[in-house]
Amino acid sequence: MDAQTRTDLGEMSAAELSRLFRSGEASPVEAVQTALERIERFNAATNAFVHVVPEAALAEARASEARWQAGEPLSEIDGAPTSIKELTRVRGIPFRRGSVLGSPEPAETDLEIVTRLRAAGACILGTTASPEFGWKGLTHGPFGGNTVNPWDTSRASGGSSGGAAVAAALNMGVLHEGSDGAGSIRIPSSFCGVFGIKPTFGWVPSDAPTGLQELAHRGPLTRTVEDAALFLKAVSGPSVNQLYGWCPPDVPDWPAIARQDPAGIRGLRIGYARTLDGARVDPQVAAAVERAATRMADLGAIVEEVDPGFASPQKALLDLWYAAQALAVEAADPTPEQRARMDPGLLDIAEQGRLLSARDLLRADQVRAELKVVMAKFHKDYDALMLPTMPLVAFEAGVDVPPGSGMSEWTDWSPFTYPFNMTEQPATSVNCGFSAEGMPIGLQFVGPRFRDDIVLRLSAAYQAAHPEAMPTAPLAAPGLR
Repeated sequence: MDAQTRTDLGEMSAAELSRLFRSGEASPVEAVQTALERIERFNAATNAFVHVVPEAALAEARASEARWQAGEPLSEIDGAPTSIKELTRVRGIPFRRGSVLGSPEPAETDLEIVTRLRAAGACILGTTASPEFGWKGLTHGPFGGNTVNPWDTSRASGGSSGGAAVAAALNMGVLHEGSDGAGSIRIPSSFCGVFGIKPTFGWVPSDAPTGLQELAHRGPLTRTVEDAALFLKAVSGPSVNQLYGWCPPDVPDWPAIARQDPAGIRGLRIGYARTLDGARVDPQVAAAVERAATRMADLGAIVEEVDPGFASPQKALLDLWYAAQALAVEAADPTPEQRARMDPGLLDIAEQGRLLSARDLLRADQVRAELKVVMAKFHKDYDALMLPTMPLVAFEAGVDVPPGSGMSEWTDWSPFTYPFNMTEQPATSVNCGFSAEGMPIGLQFVGPRFRDDIVLRLSAAYQAAHPEAMPTAPLAAPGLR
């Protein structure tokens, strides 16, 4: 059903809601009430939300309604039902971090990304699920339970922004904040069939101390590219509180870029990589991405098969990752009783990280520096890199690696995301089809640093020409339906 005939506010995008708020055909109060109803209907089956604040969300919606009625909205997303990942501190909500070590008391302050969303009028519904401290590309653990895929609730949602991706797929709100240190926006976007963007590091201020430093990007997961652009407009820009990275003084008009005519991508040069460093790709994923490459060429882009020319930086990434998690666990100083309730996988990598030397981390950072140069040279010839987001579709929920795969690390099955955290580049995931079992397949676009406009244009053009379905409710495994 298209926007002209759709009447259910729960199926609307943020952009559609904004137009209805402006015309008076709907109100932010109605939109937030509808989002809360969808959370009530869908969350028990998916475990997407860990904390919901209906009274606070409705109070924000009433204030937004008054602004729209007065013709003085704060932004296009004024009144938009919005969720925040539980790794992001939100005033009035316990800062859980997916862990027994999280605080049970409501936080007293917001991180700056939340402050900016509130300043734009977004109505905060609550917080969405993450694995403990966001340590892996899945969303399950002994404290938070299992967040499952809306397309098949026996399968994984991906992570660590798994709750945000599930909430986006089921439209439990229209804007969903996530974070991505090694793929944590793009992995669940691919598994759940939604759009996600990891912006260039720096556009969104990083004002929380973290051992991940420039690896950890924050950005949106949404149903549409346009909604993600609206989110970015609200949260992008320089800040005196920025601890890591740098932000240009002039921020592009992201929504205008996402709304451009798809014909605007004509002539853009895309390097199409079937894989990276020989990583195996599931044949169904490979076929869907190959079809997407043909479609992009049909839209007028110049698509050439390429090999970006770098070896897997997995070892360097893991050294940086493990050291950061060791620092986080050490800072939390868990008691023996708390350690017994923590994710064993997190404790294991934290111990490995504790044993790394300064020389190990310097070597890892050198790999990252050299990878930045490789990709900068790549972008002298190509406007964007196109490749699968994930080499496989969502697998069994509740496990860290696909059963029977022989893999030991979650990064073993996600080789196409973390390289671009190391380079700080913008990267998106957009749904490009489904497997025979009905599971979404992600197409990834990677652009030069601070050229997020390119990946937004490419993603928007693809989504406009080839929109994919969204689930209307959580689906059980085919044999149980």
